[in-house]
Amino acid sequence: MIGEHTPNDDVNLAHPLLHVSQENVRCVMGYIVDLTVILDDIFRRSAGNVSTGDVQTAMDRHINFGRRDRIHRDICSFVTETFAIMSQSQSTQRDLVVEKIIDLIRQYCVSPSIGGYS
Repeated sequence: MIGEHTPNDDVNLAHPLLHVSQENVRCVMGYIVDLTVILDDIFRRSAGNVSTGDVQTAMDRHINFGRRDRIHRDICSFVTETFAIMSQSQSTQRDLVVEKIIDLIRQYCVSPSIGGYS
């Protein structure tokens, strides 16, 4: 899962002197996507009047409906596959990570026309 470290984790995505691991990429992606999906849920349901209870409820829904686990599995699979392709340029890998973050946010945020939380 997201916090596990494997021997092939270390790949340079950003700069020749910066050493980036799969674990770091998974954690940052998970943080960005989880936070965005939870905030989306909070603001869609609270109509601008956010209470502490609204925040806790959104976080509980995120976990209890299995959304967090699905997001983290998607991220883990994506990062493992992306880092396995060593022939890609560093900028291509960075672009793929950003594109995947955007894709996951679109996939897991509730569409205004749907209105449900799946």
